[in-house]
Amino acid sequence: MKLFNRETKSVAEDEAFVTLIRVAQEDADVRNQLLSILCLDRFNRESALNTLVDDLRLKKAPKELVSAIASLLDDDVADKTLEILAGED
Repeated sequence: MKLFNRETKSVAEDEAFVTLIRVAQEDADVRNQLLSILCLDRFNRESALNTLVDDLRLKKAPKELVSAIASLLDDDVADKTLEILAGED
């Protein structure tokens, strides 16, 4: 899909997103926090993620981390991430 004449890249190609998933696979606290959000219904998941993204921005978190978390707003990305992280238990 083109957006402003740019190809949008897959989250699998996003180094920050891949790093986020790797950290979640290795750190139970990060994994549990993401799982608690990803297990929510769509409305509540989006609300929780938007709150987290806003909080990270206010705390001046790295833009790459904010972007990686925001990627989870996409239903397909959230579902696949849930599948991957839930399989870690």
